[in-house]
Amino acid sequence: MKIGLLDAGKTRSVLKRLIKDYDDIQIAVAWGYNGKLADLLMENSGKFRSVTFGLNGFATSPDLVARLIGTKNAFIAKADTGIFHLKLYLFRAGGIAQAIVGSANFTKGGLDKNYEACVSIEGPADADIFKQIQRDLSGYDVLKQRVTQTLADSYRRQYDAARKQRGQRDPILPDDKNGGRGLTSPLAIMSWEEFAATVKLDPHHNFKRRMTLLREIQRLFASVERFSDLTAPEWKGIAGTLGKSERIAVGLDIHDWGWFGSMGGNGDFAGLISRRDRQLSDAVDCIPRKDPVTREDFEEYCRRFRKAFTDAGAHHVGEFPTATRLLAMKRPDMFVCANGKNKDNLAEALNFAPSTLSLANYWDRIILPIQSSPWYNAPHPSGGDGELWDYRVAMLDTLYYDEDA
Repeated sequence: MKIGLLDAGKTRSVLKRLIKDYDDIQIAVAWGYNGKLADLLMENSGKFRSVTFGLNGFATSPDLVARLIGTKNAFIAKADTGIFHLKLYLFRAGGIAQAIVGSANFTKGGLDKNYEACVSIEGPADADIFKQIQRDLSGYDVLKQRVTQTLADSYRRQYDAARKQRGQRDPILPDDKNGGRGLTSPLAIMSWEEFAATVKLDPHHNFKRRMTLLREIQRLFASVERFSDLTAPEWKGIAGTLGKSERIAVGLDIHDWGWFGSMGGNGDFAGLISRRDRQLSDAVDCIPRKDPVTREDFEEYCRRFRKAFTDAGAHHVGEFPTATRLLAMKRPDMFVCANGKNKDNLAEALNFAPSTLSLANYWDRIILPIQSSPWYNAPHPSGGDGELWDYRVAMLDTLYYDEDA
């Protein structure tokens, strides 16, 4: 039995030799890159018994994932609890085996510039250590998935979004229960050009007046430090509960404040808005006006939103229509008001059953697929479409509004 210690460079050199010379390749590694060693590995894909790259943390190259499409015995893995963090390499030829176990990922850093330490073990293939490594490798079979074009495309979109600090920490795979189907939906793959052109059609309302309303609401938020600093009519306008007679009386009749979700029919919500409930104000203030909105920000907003109804003894919690109306008005670049007039079409565009939507799953069903989409992640355009980009998520109501719903 030969045992040696390898640094990053030596690990790369030994892997290069093993990939070329050995007949049976098994790899389970957290992260992979698409460099020259990957080229050599793919040239020898006929030797794969099982080659698996992890996707946690978006550290594996989407180009490498794409190369695994249709490759026999090639897989990806993602752990939902903890991280798929292995670095196990096992090679066999005849009665000889060699393994590398240590810290080095199959990445440019792990095989070159990083400070790494790996143990190389070479000896008879039936030695106990190789049997143990084989058992460990087989133990991760439950996490492995074959790579399809759909999976690779979805991972690339999420990878690009994560690099722009808009996406989640780990990818969501197409068959994941929470939001997986949404990431391969028509809306999740829409281009900016298609989005902008379709939104401007606005068959039910007036595109320019919609934009003017959002501009006015953004001006209101920018004019105060806290939501509670706004007047009661302004609260009602933002919340979509401002009636026609009142908006005329207070000089706010220039806009139709009911666009993007009229919420006047929810009496308990309208009551909280009318008296400028402090808990509701605190909920809105949880959402930053300019910084990226995190899942934690959203969850704290939801907690405070529900608490406002509980503390008031309200019987009818507004749930996702009223809650998302406030979110969409404060951050039209992040949220859409999901309501009775657009819910069915939104659900169809994002591949979920409309009856299953709730405030608890709104982030997974709607926000996560949006954050990975090409239209959402397009660069800020110059010229007239710049403001549309600023309001792009709230303007989904234009695409999916159904007047007859």
